Amino acid sequence: MPVSSLAKRSSSSTPRSPPGPSYILRGHDTSVSCVRFSRCARLIFTGDTNGFVAVWDLRSFRPRFFWKAHDRGVLGVEEHGNGVLTQGRDNLVHFYRLSITPHSTGTSATLDHGAATAVPSPSSPSFGIKPAWSIDINAMNFCRMSVLCLSDRKGKGKEREMEDVPIMEEALMAVPSLTKDDFVDIFHIPSRARLHRSLGKDAFPLGVKTGTVMALHLFHLPSSPSPQNPSATTSSAANPSTSASASSFSPTQPRMQPPIAYSTSRLHLLIGYESGHLALFRFSPTASFERLRSQTDQPVDVYAPREGKMVEENEGWELVWSEKGHRDAVMSLAVTRDLRFAFTVAADHFVCKYRIFDVNEEEALLLRIHIEPTDAPGKSAVAVRSDGKLLATAGWDGELRLYSVKSLQPLAVLSHHRSSLQALDFAPLEPDENCSLADGYENSDDEEEGGRAQGGRAKAWVATGGQEAKVSLWEYVALGWKVVDHDAFKPNDKLGAWWPTIIDSAVLARSRSFVGTDRSTYSHLAGLRVKYWQGGLVEVTAEVWRRRTEG
Repeated sequence: MPVSSLAKRSSSSTPRSPPGPSYILRGHDTSVSCVRFSRCARLIFTGDTNGFVAVWDLRSFRPRFFWKAHDRGVLGVEEHGNGVLTQGRDNLVHFYRLSITPHSTGTSATLDHGAATAVPSPSSPSFGIKPAWSIDINAMNFCRMSVLCLSDRKGKGKEREMEDVPIMEEALMAVPSLTKDDFVDIFHIPSRARLHRSLGKDAFPLGVKTGTVMALHLFHLPSSPSPQNPSATTSSAANPSTSASASSFSPTQPRMQPPIAYSTSRLHLLIGYESGHLALFRFSPTASFERLRSQTDQPVDVYAPREGKMVEENEGWELVWSEKGHRDAVMSLAVTRDLRFAFTVAADHFVCKYRIFDVNEEEALLLRIHIEPTDAPGKSAVAVRSDGKLLATAGWDGELRLYSVKSLQPLAVLSHHRSSLQALDFAPLEPDENCSLADGYENSDDEEEGGRAQGGRAKAWVATGGQEAKVSLWEYVALGWKVVDHDAFKPNDKLGAWWPTIIDSAVLARSRSFVGTDRSTYSHLAGLRVKYWQGGLVEVTAEVWRRRTEG
């Protein structure tokens, strides 16, 4: 497809040069502060420091919507049901409906409208996009909200407070507390009821000062971890000297955690703090809470305060573990899809990996945190790809760095931006086909050029944004070497089980190096080939052989 002025196609000058971004999205006038792919991988949401939010179509690489969402900068954008949640520095969270409906109102925009008019921009924003509802929050400490989607069900009890809101997907939203930056509040959506308040108050031993909340991740575990020795925290609190020693920074000798068993509680929250700590909290309902009920009138694993009950601060929540991996404030937090590991970055040069829970007693004896030094300090964002294999960080030096999730081994440094990067996200490799925002999309000939690869699988996009007011789309495939897409070519069926290894090597790579992709039939071998052959050993050997034969 022809490249528009808004999406510039780039290319590398030589095969051995680091790959450049596949597309560059230009539309914002100021720094891009957040980037988020839709669950269907056909849209990407971006926000800037002037309060504008854009919804980009990854088939045309043009913005479908562009509107002033907040009076101050945008901290985060999350897809939710038939719209988006936006969080701003103006201490508000808005919900905007953007679904395709035959009966659109003044507070609802349609993709048809965006397609029928000129390309929207900050100087010519989309018409008629107004928030359906809003929530007052505390955005003083730049912490992004964490949204946990729940199953679709009808509202009960406090959820009826807003009778003008139609039945929609429900969620829980964690944000810094309205009363103090050191704690967390959890709201229910769409009722806007506050279910939990001041989470984290008095949770740490005496002498441990965590500072303000910097990063959040709210999630459910099918079986949740809990300390086998619940008195561990209490005993530390009773001995301030022990607490101070345990919380001291030690990049080479992190403190060990008590063994972890399983309980029936499911709701968990990871909190990254200004002190460099990452802490896991678990909720166990008390008599002040009752279960919400589903559309089939069955109880679900979400609890709300009982009617007329005043819930205490931090009631029902307990600290499972905490680790200090950074000298500075945690800037960003990412979690693998299977909820096994968490990663944090900060202003220092460390990338920290945490084991969220233990699967057995042997694993409980291992250190919970691994601190990996890197060659560059100052990272503003971290993200994990949906397959759990690739980790990316956005640096203050404008570099996008890729690591192995398993080993934290550096894989590539992708350079394009000259100024600081502020936002980062991976596109889902297995898109949700039931995405409400893309219900009106139909398969077309340009699908391959946009967000989908052959076979209906999403392209391996990674998006970055920063101070240069543009969004770069990178497609990561084996660090820029010539590769084989095994999903599309299916060499295993055509040529036999061992042919993918041969094809990955000299046949298609023209003897430059052994390469592989995350989709290779032998992904582990492919990873080893990238590790040991990217230095050009094959080329050196070929050159030596050529000289010997010519001599």
